[in-house]
Amino acid sequence: MQQVKYLWKATLLAILLAACQKNNDVVPQPAPDPVTDTTGGIKVPAGVVDGAPVIKTIGPAGGTIATADTHISIDIPAGAVNSATTFTIQPITNTNIAGLGKAFRITPHQVLSKPATITFRYREEELLRTFPEALGIAYQDGYGKWKAVGGVTLNKEMKSVSVKTTHFSDWSFFEAVFVEPAEAFVDPGSTTALSVKSYFDASGEDLLAPLTKEGVETYINSPKNDLPLKYIDKWELSGAGKLTSDGSHAVYVAPGTIPVTNPAIVSIRLKLKDGAQGLILARIYVMPEGIAVKIDGGDWQLMGAATGSSSNGVNRVGGLPWEGSFPECNITWLSAKEGSRGWSAETYFHMQLEGNQVFLSYYQVGQTSLPSPGYLNVLSVGPVDGYITGKFHMDRASSQQPVGDKIVYREHQIDGVFRVKRLL
Repeated sequence: MQQVKYLWKATLLAILLAACQKNNDVVPQPAPDPVTDTTGGIKVPAGVVDGAPVIKTIGPAGGTIATADTHISIDIPAGAVNSATTFTIQPITNTNIAGLGKAFRITPHQVLSKPATITFRYREEELLRTFPEALGIAYQDGYGKWKAVGGVTLNKEMKSVSVKTTHFSDWSFFEAVFVEPAEAFVDPGSTTALSVKSYFDASGEDLLAPLTKEGVETYINSPKNDLPLKYIDKWELSGAGKLTSDGSHAVYVAPGTIPVTNPAIVSIRLKLKDGAQGLILARIYVMPEGIAVKIDGGDWQLMGAATGSSSNGVNRVGGLPWEGSFPECNITWLSAKEGSRGWSAETYFHMQLEGNQVFLSYYQVGQTSLPSPGYLNVLSVGPVDGYITGKFHMDRASSQQPVGDKIVYREHQIDGVFRVKRLL
């Protein structure tokens, strides 16, 4: 058992030293609230710089400029410019009220002789409350309003949406149809209202026209509109609880205890134009405040005396049932606050039960410790006094427990969900 403690302390020390390294990330400024314009559309400020620019010179023969992660790329065709021209993609904060991820400031601000193709590549986590067919591309015009551009091309195999344009400004991709909320943490026995919404005029016969009609540009509006009944096929619930629906609205009633399967999945099937179909999923975690852990498919163990922190690149949640009791659980991760990641020396789990049984996010192969297969998915890190929420899974977590003069080693499957107040 002493060897386990020394190994754990050494690992923790290494993590804390790594966390002390200087963080050179650009800190974006918060975007002001939008202001409604009576002539249509929403007038909002331009985004602010939120990352390093990509710069490339392209001549009359054409070429491509893209970010390192290919999240956005621009294909300049031959003949679009008459001489060598400097093109720039600058990441900025996204002030598009329907926008997904970052926006990008594309220059130069000149009219091209031939249309360029702007392509956004989406990630699965960006479709939490929408679906690929409802993705669009928009730009911010000279009046500060975001306009959806028609003629969007979807490539589901490449997970991309593209559009042609002869001018550049600030661009973003966005969701035209979505469910609210896409993810929710609710107390056992409580109710949650859900609805399917759009930022476009829901009274129009061609709701998704901004996504499909080339040459048409449409302002992204507010407030959000309920999706008309004609687009709703059906609501379905997978998991514990009860769901009642009425058109674009539904109410979910959570079970009285944390269910074995968590979250419950609410699916909404949509009827789109020309026989197309869409599917939106909402995930509802039935989880009181605290950390709930399930070992090897057993009962949920709730640690209600739980708190969290996020400061200087070190993020942590920890809890126990009450002061001085067991189990005691801690999860720590470095760098990015939110998102999914694997277990490692920078993302680790530690839990102790009564009797000095310790669980770690590692497993043994001979004398070598390897990170457990699985993930930590941090769904949200709110402000101080807000909530830190997430879920985690380990396929081969280890436990070590002293039994007589021996250390008994076992492997386990561990699942968990957390919703804790952030103190720092």
